[in-house]
Amino acid sequence: MKARRKTILVWGAIALLLLTGCAGTTTRSLGVDASDVAEIQYYEYPWGGVPSTLDRLTIDDPAAIAEWLRGYKDMPTTAWDPEDAGDAIGKETRSTRFILTDGDIVEVTTIWVSGHNVIVVWPDGKVYTTEWGSPGTMKAWQERGMIQEVDAAERPKVALPG
Repeated sequence: MKARRKTILVWGAIALLLLTGCAGTTTRSLGVDASDVAEIQYYEYPWGGVPSTLDRLTIDDPAAIAEWLRGYKDMPTTAWDPEDAGDAIGKETRSTRFILTDGDIVEVTTIWVSGHNVIVVWPDGKVYTTEWGSPGTMKAWQERGMIQEVDAAERPKVALPG
C-alpha cells in the first residue's frame, strides 16, 4: 500500500507541475484574414522617445500581407505585468496598422524588450508578452513595400497600463 500511495503522490506532483507551467499561456490571434486587408502601414521607433519623423513601410501585395498576418495567428502569450513597463523604455517598438478593404482599421503594437520577451498591445487594448518576434522588421521587409518618411503623429498610439 505504501508504494502505491507514494507512486500516486509522485505522479500527482508531476501533473501539478506540468499544469502550473501551462496555466498562464493563452493563444491569441488577430482575427483578420489577408483577403480583408487592403494595406499594411508599419512603423518602428524607440518606446518613450519618439522622434518627430519616422519611416513608414506600406505593403499592399496580397502575398506579403498573408505572410505578415501569420505572425499574429495562434500567438502564444502570457500575462504582462504592468510593473515591467520600465523595461520597455528605449526599446524597439513596432506598430502595425491594417487598413481593411471595408475602410476599418486594426492596429497592434509590439515592443521588443529582448530575445523571447516581446510586449504585445492588441487591438482590444489588452497587453500580453510573447516569445515571438525579432528586431529589425523594417529592414527585412523593405523590398516588399514602399518606405517613406512621415510625421510621427501618424503612427498608431498606444499606452502601457501602469
